Amino acid sequence: MKRTFRIILYILLFIFPSLQAKVILPSILGDNMVLQQQSQVYFHGKATARKNVSLTVSWGKKKVIVKSNNAGEWKAIIHTPSAGGPYAIFISDGETLTLKNILIGEVWFCSGQSNMEMPVKGFSGQPVYGSHPYIVAADFHRSLRLFTVKNDWSTTPKEDVEGHWAESSPKEVSTFSAAAYFFGEQLQKTLGIPVGLVHCSWSASKIEAWMDKETLSRFPEVDLSVLKNKEFGYPNGTPTLLHNAMVKPLEGFSVKGVIWYQGEANSDNPVLYKKLFPALVSQWRTFFNSPNLPFYYVQIAPWQSGGNDQLDWAWFRQCQLELMKEVPNVGMVTTTDVGSEKFIHPPYKIKVGQRLAYWALAKTYGIEGIAYSGPIYNNCILKDKVVEVQFDYGEDGLIPENEELKGFEIAGQDGIFLPAHAEIINGSSIVKVWNNKISSPKEVRYCFRNYIEGNLFNNAELPASPFRAVIKQ
Repeated sequence: MKRTFRIILYILLFIFPSLQAKVILPSILGDNMVLQQQSQVYFHGKATARKNVSLTVSWGKKKVIVKSNNAGEWKAIIHTPSAGGPYAIFISDGETLTLKNILIGEVWFCSGQSNMEMPVKGFSGQPVYGSHPYIVAADFHRSLRLFTVKNDWSTTPKEDVEGHWAESSPKEVSTFSAAAYFFGEQLQKTLGIPVGLVHCSWSASKIEAWMDKETLSRFPEVDLSVLKNKEFGYPNGTPTLLHNAMVKPLEGFSVKGVIWYQGEANSDNPVLYKKLFPALVSQWRTFFNSPNLPFYYVQIAPWQSGGNDQLDWAWFRQCQLELMKEVPNVGMVTTTDVGSEKFIHPPYKIKVGQRLAYWALAKTYGIEGIAYSGPIYNNCILKDKVVEVQFDYGEDGLIPENEELKGFEIAGQDGIFLPAHAEIINGSSIVKVWNNKISSPKEVRYCFRNYIEGNLFNNAELPASPFRAVIKQ
């Protein structure tokens, strides 16, 4: 009986060669993809067991040959040229798999929670202002390619993600991450070369979910014992689960940098976030094999949370502000002007995406003449009863000059904050702040509430970050 079965199987394989083993690749390696220029890209997959697997690229003559193991697994390194395309890659173990319409350019990894996940067309009843003309004008001929990792979780590392590379058609653009798309759209327009965006986010996810077990084991505040559970009611908030399923399978795929829009789910514990964020940045720099990987993030926008005048989100923004000065090669987008009192998903994602691009264009790509940050608190001193607050990123001036600034408060010896008068010292990056009832101010703050509207910008119309500071006497 067994002999008869083997004969039938051999006949089927002879008649239907497609039933034989052939090259299988992870989803991140496919038609329409963008590969990071001038880098080493890790190719891997499965093929016929114990056979030579050859990789040939259309941009060069060199052929790479490796051998699959007993399980048919193989891996190889491809060296990419300068930006260009479209190209093809031919992978064969005797039967050739052709990857078509490949571009070489700049690849960015885009991650976070719902404000990164929010699509260009918006959530139901929550639009992205001004996005529809971009959807209508989306052009698949444009060298801007999109890949979305489907939401998934696992207690152990997975080998692949579900997703596909897509050209920029209206259908694909409308459902892609808005913050990521407008980042990439500006990047591609300015650089004039192909750009690939890998979108990997999950609504309400905590930072712990995006980190690996080894990294988190250094923090006793993070409870890893929950990983012994078999069921998870909140997988996107559980340590390691999203890393295992949505990030780990992308190992070896080369990227230029990361953009990150996350924090709302961790806003109740800024002290812990202050520890975890640098660890995440370090972990991902190791993961993507780039010690100085650019990492640009978005300060959480004004929102009422438990009440407009509560301070939980204000303290979290202060944490994010301090992190920008403590973690090397990062940058923070300020969002004082793009919040929404009633919705945790503000509709101004075009501004957010473009501001992320300003950081990348100026700091990663070295394009001069681009303002990339709103005014950031530097220091303050007391002169008589007036506090003079010095800002960075205001060298070309602060606005509005000759007008009362909104959102400043000062406190005296009693620690009680009162609204303050505030004006720009014309032609400078200094704001003078005072309250006639406080003769000896001890602290100053700006837009330090869950939801409050300020009006301090620099000449590039980038808003100042909220802050709280002790006044130097």
